[in-house]
Amino acid sequence: MITIIVTFIVGAIVGALVARNNIKKLNVLVNEAKELADKAEAELKELKAKSKPKTKRKPSTRKTTTKKK
Repeated sequence: MITIIVTFIVGAIVGALVARNNIKKLNVLVNEAKELADKAEAELKELKAKSKPKTKRKPSTRKTTTKKK
């Protein structure tokens, strides 16, 4: 019974140490992802500003015939 408690405590300590090390790496990755997202958003805004809206189709010039009853 004591070995289970000791194993749990040692596991928690090791887990905390590993998590602390990985949090630093994770924070670096998150910061890089934020920078890339900002760049992508800026490029998207630039592309939207450059694109022109499509011109509307002109109405057809041919006459439609109606049948008389």
